[in-house]
Amino acid sequence: MADRLARTLSADGTVRGLAAVTTELVEEARVRHGTLPTATAALGRALTAGLLLGGLSKADERVSLQWSGDGPSRPQTHLPARAGKLDVGGAVGRGVLCVMRIPLGEASPYRSIVPLVSGEIGTDVASYLAGSEQIPSVVGVGVFVHADGRVGAAGGYLLQAMPGADAGAIDRLEENVGAAPPPSDLVRQGLDAPAILARLLAGFPTRVLEEQALRFQCRCSRERVEAAIIAMGRAELIDVLAHERRAEVVCEFCGARYVVEEAALRALVPGS
Repeated sequence: MADRLARTLSADGTVRGLAAVTTELVEEARVRHGTLPTATAALGRALTAGLLLGGLSKADERVSLQWSGDGPSRPQTHLPARAGKLDVGGAVGRGVLCVMRIPLGEASPYRSIVPLVSGEIGTDVASYLAGSEQIPSVVGVGVFVHADGRVGAAGGYLLQAMPGADAGAIDRLEENVGAAPPPSDLVRQGLDAPAILARLLAGFPTRVLEEQALRFQCRCSRERVEAAIIAMGRAELIDVLAHERRAEVVCEFCGARYVVEEAALRALVPGS
């Protein structure tokens, strides 16, 4: 099943939802970062949550999410299961979630920092939406990892009760979510993004507003790497040339490796 994101809105405009299938995207992230199962689940949930939150954003801004916890969450993290599931909360630990909304123009980014509720990713994002944006939300994200470490299914949903939603609608929404299996199980059952929304919003007349394909993509480039090298300053660049004779840069977001050989490195030295 191809990775896709779908958005929907109830006929009366009081409930909106987004759902995503992210299996291929999360598997690519796993391969790029060489993660073990618990770290794969944490990374996949965070990527899916970021996509869902980004789906609520304006067209002229980017969204950045950063979990900072005291757990051992690193690419090689794999903890014993808890209640039969990968212990993402244990890997992330206690800490904070920082959400940055970054306008594409010259305006300063908007930053919001909230305490982690559980480190399980979905509840942390729901807490951010309720506290910082004052919108009651349900966020579910999940990743199923095969015994050999490969990602078998990944996806999630974000549902919101908008102004004007009555208590009955909120109760029905909570019942639907409570009766549904985890997001990764919905994907394993063969449900695509619109079908996940239809399952969770049963009883609400809705229409799909938009559906789009998803893929893994990083904003890094050789040009940005060269700009970062120039920012090191003349003295440090000369030192690198004297000892290493080339520069090697690895993108922390996607794992892409860039090598700047001696001739190209010399051309970047200010005043050369």
